[in-house]
Amino acid sequence: MKRTKMITENEHGEKAAVYDVFPGMYVVKVGYRMPGFIEERKKSNKLEINFCVNGRFECEFTERDTGILKPGDMAVSMFDGENGTKSYTQFPLGFYEGICIMADCDRATEWMKKSLGSISVDLNLLKKKLLSKHWYWAGEAGLRCEHVFREIYDSIEYEEKSFIRLKLVELFMLMARLPQTDQRDFYHTRRQIELVKHIRDHIITDSENYSSVEQLARDHGLSAPQLQKLFREVYGMPIYKYLKEYRLEQAAVNLISTDDPVMELALSAGFSNASKFSQEFKKRYGMTPTRYRNENKN
Repeated sequence: MKRTKMITENEHGEKAAVYDVFPGMYVVKVGYRMPGFIEERKKSNKLEINFCVNGRFECEFTERDTGILKPGDMAVSMFDGENGTKSYTQFPLGFYEGICIMADCDRATEWMKKSLGSISVDLNLLKKKLLSKHWYWAGEAGLRCEHVFREIYDSIEYEEKSFIRLKLVELFMLMARLPQTDQRDFYHTRRQIELVKHIRDHIITDSENYSSVEQLARDHGLSAPQLQKLFREVYGMPIYKYLKEYRLEQAAVNLISTDDPVMELALSAGFSNASKFSQEFKKRYGMTPTRYRNENKN
């Protein structure tokens, strides 16, 4: 599919290819090599869908709203002019790859009704269903949605426009079936969120001195259950799982960007032997570290 425009800013580490799929609908294939950026959004009847292919994405919208994506996760948000008007995005691993689907709900829905007939999707209804309780949603895409996201990401550069159109419709139909989850009914102060982020930075930069959740909690004046609850609510997973996934993602980056031996990378990732590292890496990426390096090195 022919891209509409290419945005490349080497000094900022941004690369984005924009594809107009049909009126009111475009897909952006993005790749960032930067620590982060600030974004502002104005009120409109748009729907934004992001899917993380590689890397990690952390976005702070307000004092109580923080969205976090790891590979296989998606996020959906609206432009209501009240929430997320200014966001702070960070890439903890220094890079991020994924796709962003931007839709003008009125224009795109009108075109689908005229051109696709019975298989068209009303994006206003989809937005209302997914975001009825909160202005954004983030979480695991699920096997079926993830498969379609990756198909679009992998093929948009060479497939016909008609194929991408059908894939988007398929994706919207699958998203309409996603179970609605209750939005968070908790509130954290700026100090609590900053504390959790400080603890997160501590465990990934000084992981050798990380002994246990109990000790970490005591060092910061919290109980272990309090710390686990705060961490899960901000980052969406327990501390130990976050640390393991972060280490595996960092190892994946190093496999491509360095020639360090796999055993050395295993030790750096906190594994005592290459066999256990290879086992966990394969669970996460579907292949061994050696194969991952060979297929992605260039």
